[in-house]
Amino acid sequence: MYKITVDHKKEIIFYTHSGTIPRKEIGEAWAELLLMDEFVKLKYNLLSDYRNSLFDFEVDDTDMVWDYFYSIREILKGKKEAVITDNPLTTAISSLFENDSCVKIGFEVKVFTTEKSAIKWLEKG
Repeated sequence: MYKITVDHKKEIIFYTHSGTIPRKEIGEAWAELLLMDEFVKLKYNLLSDYRNSLFDFEVDDTDMVWDYFYSIREILKGKKEAVITDNPLTTAISSLFENDSCVKIGFEVKVFTTEKSAIKWLEKG
């Protein structure tokens, strides 16, 4: 189960997930994000909070996520996504997107363990 909220003052979209996270549900959340003017037109950054949750897919499934990111690269260009995690598998999978591939499309992804540090990074120009 996930929830999406917006902080207009900080220009951050908060995507919070709890429990088991099937790949399909992440796709549903991204479909919802792509309908939001704040994400698409106003270029708000994204904070994905995966604390107290666990991905229900394998590391090998990340190729599909990368392909999806590449297909929407014009929307992602210039954005940042801070990912908050608290378990090794979620951290490992999320860290794969910090690499060179996301940088090549202009989408910065960084993994954090606290909300405070994630917000601080997102707020920096």
